[in-house]
Amino acid sequence: MSSPESLTDTRRADILRAALKCFAAKGFHATTMSDIARACKMSAGNLYNYFAGKVDIVEELARHEIERMQKNLQDFHFGSCAQEDVRAHIKHIALSRLESQGAKVSLEILSECTRSERMAQILHEFDSRWRDALVAVMSQHIAEPEESLRRRIELNLTLMDGLGARLVAHPELDREALADDVAS
Repeated sequence: MSSPESLTDTRRADILRAALKCFAAKGFHATTMSDIARACKMSAGNLYNYFAGKVDIVEELARHEIERMQKNLQDFHFGSCAQEDVRAHIKHIALSRLESQGAKVSLEILSECTRSERMAQILHEFDSRWRDALVAVMSQHIAEPEESLRRRIELNLTLMDGLGARLVAHPELDREALADDVAS
């Protein structure tokens, strides 16, 4: 028999997946907690036992995403890889940014950050943790001052973050070719 904690964690994961689909389909602002509950086949009242609101769902999504990204950084041994392997890893990251649902949700969340101070704080914390993780890994393999490394990271993040916007603006773009170009 499963423990109550694992059932709760499973249900929370189900809710997060449903919320992502709802945010991609209707937009963050237009999605209601009732929409998410319906997608999970539960009552809205029950949904509130897991999350107090949409912002709490986004906060949990951000936490999971930063953990996933940090694990990917830790698992990938940049210093011991051939340049071709590093390019393949960068291409994989670029393709993940060019995934339709994720791109839409990212833009929705960015938009909501202009209206919600709490959402903006969540994004700022996520971004800060991600940049610090990148600096920690890259400083082991690139001999340059930290400030210069941080500027390089900002430039690369600007490029990667913009991929989703390009996908929305130009849905027919050749994702594979663009990801190849980003990785070269």
